[in-house]
Amino acid sequence: MTFTAHNIKLPNGVATMPELEWFMADHPWLLSMQRLMRTLYPNPTGVRVADLGCLEGGYTLGLAQMGFDALGIEVRHSNFQNCLTIRDAYNLPNLEFAKDDVWNLDNYGPFDAIFCCGLLYHLDRPRDFINKLAANSNVVIINTHFATDKMSTVFNLSELTQNEGLPGRWFGEHETVPASELEELKWASWGNNRSFWLTRAAIFQALSDAGYNLIFEQMDQLAGFHGNNILNNMTDGYYATQDRGTFVGIKNFAQKLDSNTSK
Repeated sequence: MTFTAHNIKLPNGVATMPELEWFMADHPWLLSMQRLMRTLYPNPTGVRVADLGCLEGGYTLGLAQMGFDALGIEVRHSNFQNCLTIRDAYNLPNLEFAKDDVWNLDNYGPFDAIFCCGLLYHLDRPRDFINKLAANSNVVIINTHFATDKMSTVFNLSELTQNEGLPGRWFGEHETVPASELEELKWASWGNNRSFWLTRAAIFQALSDAGYNLIFEQMDQLAGFHGNNILNNMTDGYYATQDRGTFVGIKNFAQKLDSNTSK
C-alpha cells in the first residue's frame, strides 16, 4: 500500500501516509465541500454523488461518511487499488469505486451532485466536459486551476488563446507514452498530451451555457489554507500564486425557489 496524495486514518489507526502531519479529514478543500453539500442536502440519504478523478478516495470517503451514496471514479490502476483499500477498510455500504475514464461518466449517472477536484485542468476539452457534467447532475463543484490575463510565474502556460470558443491557455502534460508509463504519471492527464486552462470568466460562462443558473466561486476554504487568511491568500498567497479556485454550478435554482415560495 503506497499512497502519494491522501493521508487517511484507517479504522485500525494506521495512516496511509504517516510521514504527513495532516489528515484528509481536516483538509480545507474537503471541509469546504462538505459544508456546501450539507447546506444543499440537509438529508443526505439516497443522494447520489460522484467524485471524478478521485485519486486515492479521500474525498469520496468524506462524502460517504456524511451519509451520501458516493461513487469515486479513477482511471489509474495503482490509485484504484488504494481506493479499494479504503473501501475495504471502512466497509461502508454507500461507498463505491469504479475504475474508468471520467469521459465515460454517462455510464454511471445521473447524479444529484458531482465533485470534480484537480481534474478539469487536465483536459483538452473542458467546455465539452462541463456539458457532460451538466447532462449528469444538477449540482457541480469544480476545484481547478485557471488561466489569467498575466503569464504565470509558476506554471509553463501558452499565450492567451481560445479553445472551444472560450479564452484560456494551453498546458503541456507529457509526450505520447505507452500505457505502462502513463500509469506512473499520477499527476498528469490521461488521454491527451496537453490541457486547456480556462480563465475564471470562461469557467463561469461554460457553466452558464451548460444550464447552471446559480453560479459562484466558493472562497471559504481559503480561511483554513496556508495561513488561515482569505485576504492574504487572494493577494499574494496560495490563491494569487497558484490560480486555483472552487467553482459551483446549480441548475433549476430559480424554479425551485418559485415553487417553494408559492406554497
